[in-house]
Amino acid sequence: MNLQRLLIPRLEYIFLAAVFWGIAASGPSILNFDGDLPRHLLVGQQTIQSLNVSTIDIFSFRTEGLPSYPHEWLAQVFLTFGYIIFELNGVILVVSILITLTFAVVYKNVRTAASPLIALIFTGLALSASTIHILPRPHIFTYLMVAIWIFLLEKVRLKQSRAWWIFPIVMLIWVNLHGMFILGILIWLAYIVGKIYDHKFKTKAALTNNWPLFVGGLISIPVTFLSPSGPGIWKVIFELGSNTYITSRISEYQTANFLLPGTWPFILMIVLMVLGLVLNPKKIPASHFLMLLGFSILAFYSSRMIPIFAIVTAPIVARLTTNWINHKKQGSKFLQLESFLRSMEANFSGIIWVWVTALAVTLLLAFGFTIDPQNKGNTFDENVFPVTAVNWLKDHPQTGHMLNDFNWGGYILLETWPKYEIFMDGHTHIYGETLTREYEQVITTSDSWESTLNKYKIEWAILPSSSQLVNALTGKGWETLYIDENAIILRAN
Repeated sequence: MNLQRLLIPRLEYIFLAAVFWGIAASGPSILNFDGDLPRHLLVGQQTIQSLNVSTIDIFSFRTEGLPSYPHEWLAQVFLTFGYIIFELNGVILVVSILITLTFAVVYKNVRTAASPLIALIFTGLALSASTIHILPRPHIFTYLMVAIWIFLLEKVRLKQSRAWWIFPIVMLIWVNLHGMFILGILIWLAYIVGKIYDHKFKTKAALTNNWPLFVGGLISIPVTFLSPSGPGIWKVIFELGSNTYITSRISEYQTANFLLPGTWPFILMIVLMVLGLVLNPKKIPASHFLMLLGFSILAFYSSRMIPIFAIVTAPIVARLTTNWINHKKQGSKFLQLESFLRSMEANFSGIIWVWVTALAVTLLLAFGFTIDPQNKGNTFDENVFPVTAVNWLKDHPQTGHMLNDFNWGGYILLETWPKYEIFMDGHTHIYGETLTREYEQVITTSDSWESTLNKYKIEWAILPSSSQLVNALTGKGWETLYIDENAIILRAN
């Protein structure tokens, strides 16, 4: 019987094993989705080698010496450890572990509110909605931290725990992993405001009866100052989030295109949320309603927030669905199936298969096998990044300041720094609006674009072959040093 319990897996463990394998198998596509990862790996390398978190920029000649506010340094270190051990295969392993842990916690959160089958359905739906922005970048650490934060808050809300001290500890880790720690403060405020409302605005009674919730969150606020960026991290986050020019230039800050199939799980969650609120026979806590409303607005406003919406709201919508089914479907075949799954859950475990899957994926990637369906392997795609052009550049060094494509800045740095400093990359919180406008002015050959090149004494450029700037530069007599289907290297005469 013990062997049977060990070997026969519950549905959630089959699900988690599939998540681990699925994320690992998607490596080539998520590695080449955008150009931010290489910069993160270089910063992580510098942090590990120097045992110091730099608070000034050292990678662009336009920003050298300016404050950099390393709001994701610890996440960069974790990603870089994977890179050091198994190169890009190691990065994908870190992402696979992180996303699997995230949705293990999400399942735990949903399971406290719903039966096994409903819990599995809503966890899978949350994962599907999140795939729109599962990438090997520091923001995915916030996914795990949000799931853990919700778990802890619910424990205190339901008076299953009084461990107020754990909140500042989690916040200390979060503020050094990623700048979206601010979500933790906002979620905590939703719980506090919700408690006050549920106590009919008797604030003193609400806070006294829920003092672990109040104290834990309150102490977490000054803890957010305990990172290399100090209190300045708040200033940077608000400046970046409120700068409409910069956010308008970054696709992930824009409203999602809901005609794309990748957004449909989110739409389904919204529909189920509305139906649940309308049909639910029980009153929900005010904190839950505030989170449903607040994160729905954020997710419609910015596609980047859709995974956070899914992680936060899945347990709440699952509870609404469970309440409705229990109220309307007594004796139904669905509930009979649920009863069977509960008995199965009690008699079996099978978590070993999650570990077996993780070990198998690790060994395959460690020994250089490919597991993605296209058999590409985890590399930087030469059709996305200037791989061949940079290899040529290593053999044919250039002097003077470089102009580079925004999306290629991180890759060029990872492959060539400190030999070359870049014009710009995707870290817009360092460049700010003025320097970002200068880049756009040049790349679109807008008025006075040549004066910007002269201002920074630009002597050569590495750009996409299809860039409209290429024709403008060659028309001004710039010489073509190298060209392929993806990239071109030009030099001023």
